[in-house]
Amino acid sequence: MPIPIPDLGDRNYDQLLSETSRVIDRYFPEYSDIGPSDPATTVNELFCYLFDIASSQLNRISAETRLNFAVLLGIEKVYGRPPEEAVRLALNSLSRIERAVTADDIVTVIKNTSQTPKAGYSEPVVRAYVLSGAPVTVFVVQKGAVTGGITTGHKQDLILLYKALRTSSPICTRYLLRHAPVLTFDLALEISKRRDSTLPEASLITKAKNTLSAFFDPLKGGDSGTGWEFGRAVSRSEIYGLIERIPEVDHVDLLRIKESAKPNYEGADELQPALGGLVKMKQPTIKVV
Repeated sequence: MPIPIPDLGDRNYDQLLSETSRVIDRYFPEYSDIGPSDPATTVNELFCYLFDIASSQLNRISAETRLNFAVLLGIEKVYGRPPEEAVRLALNSLSRIERAVTADDIVTVIKNTSQTPKAGYSEPVVRAYVLSGAPVTVFVVQKGAVTGGITTGHKQDLILLYKALRTSSPICTRYLLRHAPVLTFDLALEISKRRDSTLPEASLITKAKNTLSAFFDPLKGGDSGTGWEFGRAVSRSEIYGLIERIPEVDHVDLLRIKESAKPNYEGADELQPALGGLVKMKQPTIKVV
């Protein structure tokens, strides 16, 4: 059962004086007949008056108190600003991660640093994956590096990211930064259209290609739509289910996958990217039979 939070300002001076007077009668019976002019009564009334004022202020947060709280959080030059602005600056300071301790901290520092306009990056980091160990391996994803290949600018970005992590990480933390490797694969597909479907074959092929492209997108694909999961394999069984969920498709007649670097299809059931790697599908070959 939760403990109720007391309201410190729900008692007034008269209630406090009555309660303290009963305490005096109980523990100091020799003062039971004291009058209003007695020194003990004067001291009792003084303490009740001060407690009444203090309890009323405890339930209130003044503008000066908010400014002082902002100063304690390291927000400088808050005096003279509206209290609401000082609180906003303080909350922004609390939400800003400046120390890279956990994996989420490392990802946040990398993304925030690479998006700083004056930091000198060729382009921002859109995704990152942290693999614990000695050293801590960090796989970064930049859109241009995935779509067009890793350039000299992307390699220089890794140096800047390493410096940013070194200045925000605990002592003796060692890092290895890499661009996430990308496994490029080919796909050949033959599908059978439902007999009651009026969708033209060309439109069905386009729909299937769009479905596959969206699912295998390294930046926006995967089950959650936030990018293909790092290290996740390409599975024929998943592709079967993906295509056969299209309303106009009756079933899949033929499905083959292979790494683009290999010359021929070899009947592989899945393709496994490297550790911390992503996948990228080339233009698939789709036929409707």
